[in-house]
Amino acid sequence: MRFGLLFLFAVLVAKPCMAWWEAGHQIISLLAYDLLTDDEQQRVQQLLQSHPRLVEDFASPVPQASQVDLERWRIGRAGYWPDVARSNPDYNRPNWHYQLGATLVIGKPDNVPKTPGPAPGSATLQTPELHIAQAVEVCRRVLRDPQSSASDKSLTICWLAHLVGDAHQPCHAGSLYVAGVFPEGDRGANLVHTRQAKNLHALWDSLLGDRYDAGDIRRRCEVIRSNTEQWKKAGEAARRSNGLDPLIWLAESSEYGRSHVYTPEVLGPIDAVQRKLTPKLEVIDLPEDYLKAAGELARHRAAHAAHRLALILSQDLR
Repeated sequence: MRFGLLFLFAVLVAKPCMAWWEAGHQIISLLAYDLLTDDEQQRVQQLLQSHPRLVEDFASPVPQASQVDLERWRIGRAGYWPDVARSNPDYNRPNWHYQLGATLVIGKPDNVPKTPGPAPGSATLQTPELHIAQAVEVCRRVLRDPQSSASDKSLTICWLAHLVGDAHQPCHAGSLYVAGVFPEGDRGANLVHTRQAKNLHALWDSLLGDRYDAGDIRRRCEVIRSNTEQWKKAGEAARRSNGLDPLIWLAESSEYGRSHVYTPEVLGPIDAVQRKLTPKLEVIDLPEDYLKAAGELARHRAAHAAHRLALILSQDLR
């Protein structure tokens, strides 16, 4: 086994399953931030100064950091902050982090939920029942509203940075429903256990890195930008007429879920359980080719998320 796979195994064991892990959200936020103009960056920084949890949740991990480094830490932290807020009932919105619905249905399970419709007109930043696409809609509404407080706008910057990232992670776009195995869904691949990670969802969350490390995040950003063809296509996708529709991002993620997450290596053991050839779903050992393709797709999705987030901020901060 190569060193890269050994490292992947080491960082995946016993991690919580949320969204892209801290490094992933930092990367997407910073890539987007670097696409903004100087004036737009300044506006973002001004609003983040009004964050109601600025002192408690945004303290720099580097003592006496430079102003530039502090600002870059702050915008990266903003993208991760909704996961930090999971421990705070005033700001925790568990449903916002995923899209309700099915990525793949096998057989005829009875309880496959429908994709949620538009957000209710009465929905606010305090509405807990929203899912990704609805939450993005509400956050953009608040950010564009000249009557919104600076504090609320600071929260929407965090949530938009986070949710745009989540929407581009295939396991957040829906679940696998299998009659007799996962009749209620696999909770976005959380119930599919793998040798390389606690579960399949955790594996995908890890693909852009683990915890915050400034040097590693900087390197990963450069790797993503250095793929010039991919970076260019991501920008073009964001600028299309429907490029900022979160349902489009989620549809893409569902398609990648079918092509890259629920591959034959995953579906084969599940099919064996459904056909009663094996009594239960065992831990799946994913091959190196699967992990390599997953890593490439994660960088691809991060590039698209960054361009779309940058364009949203550019439009809505005016």
